[in-house]
Amino acid sequence: MRKIGNVWQGIEAGVSRSRRGLIILEEEGERVYRPRELIAAARRTARGLAKAGVGPGDRVGIMAQTTPGSVLTFLGCWALGAVAVPLPLPMRAVDPHSFMEQSRRRLEKVGAEALALPGDFIPMVEEMGEGFRLLAMEELKARGDLPPSPASRDDVALVQFTSGSTSEPRGVILTHGNVLANAAAIAEKVGVNSRDTVVSWMPLYHDMGLIGFLVTALSASCTLVLMSPQRFVADPSLWLRAVSEHRATITGGPNFAFALSTRVLRSGRAEGLDLSSLRLALNGAEPIDPAVLDDFVAAGAPYGLRPEVPYPVYGLAEATLAVTFPEPGRNYHVDHVSRRAIEDEGVAVPCEPGSADARGLVSLGAPLSGLELRVNRDDGSPAAEREVGEVCVRGASLMQGYWGDAAATAEALRGGWLHTGDLGYLAGGELHLVGRIKDMVIIGGRNLFPEDVERCAERVEGVRKGNAVAFGITTSRGRERLVLVGETRLSCPHAARETAQAVSSAVREEIGVPVREVVLVPAGTLPKTSSGKKRRFLCRDLYVSEKLAVVARSGASVIAGRG
Repeated sequence: MRKIGNVWQGIEAGVSRSRRGLIILEEEGERVYRPRELIAAARRTARGLAKAGVGPGDRVGIMAQTTPGSVLTFLGCWALGAVAVPLPLPMRAVDPHSFMEQSRRRLEKVGAEALALPGDFIPMVEEMGEGFRLLAMEELKARGDLPPSPASRDDVALVQFTSGSTSEPRGVILTHGNVLANAAAIAEKVGVNSRDTVVSWMPLYHDMGLIGFLVTALSASCTLVLMSPQRFVADPSLWLRAVSEHRATITGGPNFAFALSTRVLRSGRAEGLDLSSLRLALNGAEPIDPAVLDDFVAAGAPYGLRPEVPYPVYGLAEATLAVTFPEPGRNYHVDHVSRRAIEDEGVAVPCEPGSADARGLVSLGAPLSGLELRVNRDDGSPAAEREVGEVCVRGASLMQGYWGDAAATAEALRGGWLHTGDLGYLAGGELHLVGRIKDMVIIGGRNLFPEDVERCAERVEGVRKGNAVAFGITTSRGRERLVLVGETRLSCPHAARETAQAVSSAVREEIGVPVREVVLVPAGTLPKTSSGKKRRFLCRDLYVSEKLAVVARSGASVIAGRG
């Protein structure tokens, strides 16, 4: 058996054992690539890239739509030994010039030789083309011999830009060995094989979509069914329909996707769905709300969804993707702890569920094979059981660093450990996250986590679930004040103002701290990353500069000079 030395060899070997290969769901129908056809098409694309002047080690920007052209370009890059650089597509309305400028900066940062994109897009982005070639994906086909990919496990396979939810996006450098190690660890943990069918709508420019589903599913011999994130956002029921119709065993998405799916299941639009084939629905990429999992299970039960299907996981781009997974086949576990003890003492003290002080935190499981995890105190020493600290990771799938950013690399990688910036604790060997170091708000000596405030606000009628952002503002007197910005579909100013006041009351009652100001904005206007994560710091900047489109306010302004 040939030793797997690079990502293409891993995918080629896996696809050759797949039952149905790859299925891409498009508006006009399904595009099916049987195993042999997919391998042949990827090789033709690799030859097309070579004919266009791309060589091993060259960086190729890929406008990562969920289309046959994008998928084949990724595979063709790896078959050729080139480096794939996924570029996101805007999920919300943005200034096209601003979006193109962001893409151009990323390509220039990594020294990209080419940008592959649909031919129809080329006239719109020609101004980006200085310094690199623009390649039409559908024309990247050529016949002839393709030499074996020269890439080794130590060569760079992928530059994956971070989401930019907490800072300017950075290019995470991943080798073929990093990607193979993480994909193999995922497959081993969840026990995937050729009998599995995986359905994903996650973007291919997101690590969960690209590594977690495309690379892992294909290299593990699964049948992979892809649909675009745009289609999911337009109609979340299409995800559940795809799971039902293709008898999917594995799927996944961020927490908000399950909240939207619950709405579909309760809406009366789910007639005929059968979710009984599912054995795992991965929930990751953003904080996980236990109530969302409970609601999803309850709403899905009449359609055959089993309670052990929701599968909360933890990972980040700097570790390629996955870090901790629970044991498959067991019900998700929620640890109920004292909010006050975490905030005041930094210790997760168990308490009774439903008590006023209780905070439910989902177990995210134990480290995958080839990875180590520890929680550090502020002084760098290992934290005790249930003591909150920074989550640190070490192992085979850790990034090589950030492209062209030695200072950020040195800050993140210290002594062989990746310092994630996430706060959490270990209980029984399993990880529980409580927030991020940078996001923490200190009010009256209490360490508040924005996620708690946001979940409380989103339970108020009139606030869009998954679309509230809490942050701290330091006043001119040096005191930190809590501000919350949330989306609403309400157009009546009076009703919106009452909703804002209700949010303020709910947070004070549940969390025990005052919100200095609640600002409601129109649906779709909160700043988010291309993968849908909240951009908390940008939202804060928009608040301070008074650039939010305000529907209603409650409370007093905290803008510098007025606090």
